[in-house]
Amino acid sequence: MMKKVFVILIALFAVATAASAANYKLDDEAIDLAIENAVDVSPFAVMSETAAALPSAPATTMISADKSPVAAILLTFFLGGFGVHRHYMGTRPWMWAIYTFTVGGIFGVVPFVDFIVEIVALVEDNSVARYCGNTSFFMWG
Repeated sequence: MMKKVFVILIALFAVATAASAANYKLDDEAIDLAIENAVDVSPFAVMSETAAALPSAPATTMISADKSPVAAILLTFFLGGFGVHRHYMGTRPWMWAIYTFTVGGIFGVVPFVDFIVEIVALVEDNSVARYCGNTSFFMWG
């Protein structure tokens, strides 16, 4: 086991040494030319053009924002490291993987802050609706 760890560390060190930033050079003229030739695009214009080009989609079910704050808090407390509370509140379906593979949401820091934020939301307005459907990793951000 120790040999494997040692070989992996040596391989990582070799890759890090080979990927030195000194090996890369910026071409300022090419960057300036790219900026001069750039076209300003409004995201709303792109979205409306894309929506017009797509066939009409069937109606989808919207995420309900009337989730129980007590259920969200309990899920965060007991299963927060696995992101189950985020799934309950309607985030991306693979958010659990991010929580799990970052060792419980950055070693449990993210679920702990989620827990505090949910308690504050419960005290302030008895709802976690503002966090339902949030697709970012940091739901409070």
